[in-house]
Amino acid sequence: MVKKADKKELAKIEEGSGKKVMLTADFGKLYIKVTKSGQIMRPVRANMALYKKMGHFYKVKNEFAITKPGYKHLNKVASISIVTPLKVIVDGREQPNPFIERNPETKLIESVFIRKMGIGFSPMGNIVVVDKTLLYNIYSYFIESIQSKMKKVEWKSGKPTTNKLHPDCAVIGTKEEKPELDGKWAFYATAPPLGLWINYEDSAIIDCLNEHTQKQRFGDRIAQTIVERNILKDHPAIGIDKIQPQENGERAFVEVYGYRNDFGPQQINEIMAQAEKGSETIEVKAEVMDKVNEEEEAQAMQEVSEEETGGDSGRKDSPAHMKEPPDDFHLKQEKKESEREPGEEG
Repeated sequence: MVKKADKKELAKIEEGSGKKVMLTADFGKLYIKVTKSGQIMRPVRANMALYKKMGHFYKVKNEFAITKPGYKHLNKVASISIVTPLKVIVDGREQPNPFIERNPETKLIESVFIRKMGIGFSPMGNIVVVDKTLLYNIYSYFIESIQSKMKKVEWKSGKPTTNKLHPDCAVIGTKEEKPELDGKWAFYATAPPLGLWINYEDSAIIDCLNEHTQKQRFGDRIAQTIVERNILKDHPAIGIDKIQPQENGERAFVEVYGYRNDFGPQQINEIMAQAEKGSETIEVKAEVMDKVNEEEEAQAMQEVSEEETGGDSGRKDSPAHMKEPPDDFHLKQEKKESEREPGEEG
């Protein structure tokens, strides 16, 4: 809901044939363009608020990154349409999109090839298509998680030592050379004939196996979360990855650009077709992602898990008991007001 602007909330700046007006909305400050006659044109930009307690961003080492829910919040102004093309290229051949490879015995997911497009306007008002293909190989991430455990060392007095934190979790070798060590061992190939012998009784490896099973179950949704987040992150209407929170790290502000449009399914399909064929009037930013950093993958897994369980507690607080009401609360209130007959009381 956009509040009525008073002298403190409204700033008018002469700009060409029209004016730029700032209105205070529940999600932040909204800038719109108006004509000399006072007719509202298209939104120019919005100063959007992101909240840590609403899962809009998370901490990565000494920095803060935006989550997919955070980007979805920003996209309320950016209005980037995320669509799924019918085909994705896998090893040089067209396949149905997304293309999922499963283990023939367990039927669990082994790899996901997914392609998405983000269609929206740049700050200058030009149509920009961000076209991303993600190759999500769950086996390779499983191997990397084991190697990460093998590298970890103990810390003492705030400094790393040379002692391994998980010395008996895995060793490098060939399939013919089973380790003569205590434990129960299984071999996983990495660069044949070399591979990793893992001790599946070790607690560190048990953690890796549990995580691997989750990825196998929800690999397609994890891949979708990663690719959609990266599209919104890279589209020039948003174009931001790291943020600097205020108020003890609880809130951050991001400037987002957006243009009102009447694009329907037909127009979106036409833009997709032009982007795939190549068009001089549409800017296309294409990328094939075959590597995702560990922190981003872990965050995507957490978001999918929360979607599956309904959050940490599975309980939805009412707006009256929350410090900040959910994003659609004011929109619903505004809709109720607009639907009332003139003179009708609440």
